[in-house]
Amino acid sequence: MTDEEPQDPAFHVAACSITQRLVEQVVGLAGLPLGDWAVSEAAMRRLGWCEAGDDLPWEDTFVTVEGHLAHLGDALALSFAHFYWVDDDAWGEDLWGTLPGWSSHANAGREVFDAHIDAAVAAFTQRLGPPEHDVTAEGGTLAMGDGDWRHTAWRCGDNLLVIGPRHEGLSYFQFEEAVVCIGPIEAAAPLPALRDFVS
Repeated sequence: MTDEEPQDPAFHVAACSITQRLVEQVVGLAGLPLGDWAVSEAAMRRLGWCEAGDDLPWEDTFVTVEGHLAHLGDALALSFAHFYWVDDDAWGEDLWGTLPGWSSHANAGREVFDAHIDAAVAAFTQRLGPPEHDVTAEGGTLAMGDGDWRHTAWRCGDNLLVIGPRHEGLSYFQFEEAVVCIGPIEAAAPLPALRDFVS
C-alpha cells in the first residue's frame, strides 16, 4: 500500500454582488462623519443593515440587505469578495461560499477575484465619475500567488472612498478580501498610500 500524494488546496473566489442600490447606500454613507460611532450605526440601521449574529465570527460588523459584511472601526470596510483556499486540514469548509447572499467558485484564480474588483470600480465610476487615483502595484509577499493589486479612490466630502484588496484577518492574513473602505481625510491632505488605507 502506497501513500497518496497530498492534494493541493482548491482555490476559491466568493463574492456578494455590488448592486446599484448598494452603490447609492455607500455613497450616502461616504457623506457622513463616520468617525462618530453613533452616527455610523444609526445610518446603517436606517439602510436596513443589521448587526452580525453570533453565528458569524466578527465583532463590530453589520450585514447589508444583500449579505455584505461591513466592519466598523476607524473606517468602514465593506467586504464584497474573497480569494482563499479550502483543504482537508486547516480550512476544511467553504466559509465564505455558505454565507447568505454569497456565491463561491471552486478552482478559481486571481483573474476571477480581480474581475470582481474591476466590476465594483466600474459601478462606483458610473455613480461618482472616474476615480481620483487608480493605482496598480505588486501584491506583496503575503499575496496569494503572483499578481498585482488594484486600488482606486474618490474624495467624498470629508471622507475618502477606496476600493481594493487587502489581507483578510480571520485567516491570519493568509487569504485576501476585496473591500470598499470609507474613512476620514482632510480636504487639503494628500492621499495616503491606498493599500495602507484599506489595511
